[in-house]
Amino acid sequence: MEPSISNGLNSSEKFINLLGLPPKTLKLLYGYLNPVDCYNLAQCSKSLETQVKKQKTLKINSIHFRFDNEKSCVGVYFDKYKYTGCVFYSWRKSDGNRKIWNKSYYLKPHKLQNYLYCKLTHPKEVASQQNSQLPVDYFEGMMETYSELCSLFSTRESCYYVGVNVNDKKSCIAFSKHMTQKQIYNFRLIGHKQPKHHRVRNVLQSANICGTVRVSHPIGPACMQDKLINSYYIVLDDPEWLTREQLLSLNCVTADIGHNNLTADDLNAFIMQWMFVDCDQTRLERLEITLSPEAFQNKKSITNGLLLYDWDPIRREGEFFDVSYYLNKTSLRDPNHFLDCKFSKDVLREDGRLATILFFGKKLYFLVWKNRFPYRTLKEARRKRNEANFELCLTRALNAALKVIDAKAQEEWNRKTEWLEAVVKSRKAAAEEEQTAKRKYFEALKEFLDTSEPKPKRRLLRTITIFKDDSIP
Repeated sequence: MEPSISNGLNSSEKFINLLGLPPKTLKLLYGYLNPVDCYNLAQCSKSLETQVKKQKTLKINSIHFRFDNEKSCVGVYFDKYKYTGCVFYSWRKSDGNRKIWNKSYYLKPHKLQNYLYCKLTHPKEVASQQNSQLPVDYFEGMMETYSELCSLFSTRESCYYVGVNVNDKKSCIAFSKHMTQKQIYNFRLIGHKQPKHHRVRNVLQSANICGTVRVSHPIGPACMQDKLINSYYIVLDDPEWLTREQLLSLNCVTADIGHNNLTADDLNAFIMQWMFVDCDQTRLERLEITLSPEAFQNKKSITNGLLLYDWDPIRREGEFFDVSYYLNKTSLRDPNHFLDCKFSKDVLREDGRLATILFFGKKLYFLVWKNRFPYRTLKEARRKRNEANFELCLTRALNAALKVIDAKAQEEWNRKTEWLEAVVKSRKAAAEEEQTAKRKYFEALKEFLDTSEPKPKRRLLRTITIFKDDSIP
């Protein structure tokens, strides 16, 4: 019996009753747990789920969805874990049992996007648990995980990144079913071959995109739909299929084009189109394109027929960046958005619009100056914001001072009111006491007069002078 008792003691020492720990211990414990651990704890019971909500108050910054059948998953970034990406796989088998696999990675957001959307395979641990012989609902499991994360953590300020495998019909249908109401900050078309045109068109029409549209290399020209052409920001990964007509048809604000087979004449035609097309017919503000070997060798041909101007500090700034992006930033030297244009060439349209042609390595930047002096605008915007903050602080200080003055005035009024009430009360008590004394006196006097002779009564009444104005009852 002794060995069994010792084994029981050893087994009991391996477990901790989290529901019975004091608050300070719980706060210290949850400080060491990452979001994946908290999610796993919340799946154990409703009591632990309530405890996780109370102890681990996190906000989800970004949510990454991948609609790709058995590779469907959710990636999440939290506010207090800047470079910790949490990936969740979940699927439900035909017998109703649900499987969950999750892991955290120390990756920057763009690295996690490459991991989620560019890998053709998913983790071996997940592949070993998935049985392809039985029908499995991968999308419902993924959306269940998303609902559980939303119930545990705040998603009010979350940005949505979505990738859809347009080669898989089920993935497209699931995306159209679950994500039509969400505003997608970054949308990505993924696949391993060229899909059907109508499928890409349906996916783009059902997507509520408010940011970037990115197209993987194997998708091909099937992505050139009206919604993509007129998007705000598009990224084409190595579009070797891109032709001159497709380049000229782009009507986006910002375009980032990878390796391609466009020639110098094609790029020259694009710039010429911008030069001689009305401003209402083009929205382009920034084009970043990787030059093909032929275009790189003939860079001078790209500017044929254009009147080029050197940089003039009176005409524009020497650096190009998006002012709206930097309004809430503390640093102005972000290499992804800052471009030095002091040694570039400018072209000027008849309507006064100015653009810069910048060659940087094997890339060509075509930048339209919507704001020619961004530093001035940024300085003015920050000055106005500081003035607004100062006025807000001053208003708050004045309101606080007025509240203090009102409180003191109310206290003084209450004090005087209390003093006046005390005086009135004391005088009223004195008057009541005097009336009581008079009443007793007259009662005694009446009793005395009723028991005396008539002549002494009149004599006594004449001697009373202090109460001559009072009436004898």
